[in-house]
Amino acid sequence: MAVAARKHIASNFSKLDKFKRVDFRRWQKKMHFFLSSMSVVYVLTTPMPEDGGDNPTMEQVRKGTKWDNDDYVCKGLILNGMSNYLFDIYQNIESSKELWDSSEAKYMAEDASSSRCVSWKKTKENTKI
Repeated sequence: MAVAARKHIASNFSKLDKFKRVDFRRWQKKMHFFLSSMSVVYVLTTPMPEDGGDNPTMEQVRKGTKWDNDDYVCKGLILNGMSNYLFDIYQNIESSKELWDSSEAKYMAEDASSSRCVSWKKTKENTKI
């Protein structure tokens, strides 16, 4: 993707709603799209490349450095897409994948339980006829 296009996308990042512990699925989909458009989403599914041990090749060093940088950017974008309260909670997590997975584990379950509650209330209201 062209640098100008990435800058345009990044400048519109502030327009995305911050995640505030509700509607996790919606926020996650929007964030995934944003990370994809910034070309860093791959670090959520691709492990860090082998470092080459004591005698790494230039290609191994280059790939490792790129992955580290993209992981750093990805983690920063995810954290900046969260409320200040959640930022403070998650800021010390080491990798973007760990951040993504831990927030998904916590808030996907909460979304599911609140969804069931709303569904139950709607069913109850519809049966009062």
